[in-house]
Amino acid sequence: MDQYFYSTQIYEDFIILPEDEAHHALKVLRKKIGDKITVVDGKGGEYESIFENVNVLNCKLKIINRKNNIGFLKHSIHIGISPPKSHDRLEWFIEKSVELGIQEISFILTENSERKNVKLNRILKRTISSMKQSLKALIPKINDIIPVKEFMENCINNEKFIAYLGEEENRHLIKLAPAQSDYCILIGPEGDFSASEIKKSQKFGFQQVTLGDNRLRTETAAVAACHILNLVNEK
Repeated sequence: MDQYFYSTQIYEDFIILPEDEAHHALKVLRKKIGDKITVVDGKGGEYESIFENVNVLNCKLKIINRKNNIGFLKHSIHIGISPPKSHDRLEWFIEKSVELGIQEISFILTENSERKNVKLNRILKRTISSMKQSLKALIPKINDIIPVKEFMENCINNEKFIAYLGEEENRHLIKLAPAQSDYCILIGPEGDFSASEIKKSQKFGFQQVTLGDNRLRTETAAVAACHILNLVNEK
């Protein structure tokens, strides 16, 4: 079975595995000197490597083949999400969005937000784990939580959307999003965006969209949006 390992210590012709990755490879999978594994750097680099030693604290691998720019697409998805109260639910979103394919995740603080902070280190660990499990070589950019107005002011994506249940004239995201573009979609908390936040979003060029007829939880809506935008680009 294919399995990826992750390291940021990648040099011209060798790699140093982090201690936790080395422990899994050497103690759990029983890898030996000369065995091959695939290492990714989270930046689109994929490296076929062989073990030169079995030292968990300084595990060195020789690079025998490398590929660059793995996983770069003609479209880019950026989701700004008001984090749900349960951090487990937030991590579920992280895991599923990485599996589906996402390039950037931001956390936004709204009037009705249930959580006012996020555990970035824990989220990054889940992101790396999901990247490896789904055999990808790119880690999405993760941004710390900021007020939604500040986020709107600084958003530079070409196509900007906001998921909102409050207007009958909302159109489905799949009909509004053009293929091969750079998207941002805002996902609000369980209490939705306020009327004033919707008004501000219009000022900053965000189009109101629906994700379907069903009422979705925050993390489910974010995964649905990610899936829809990827589907648009598979047509």
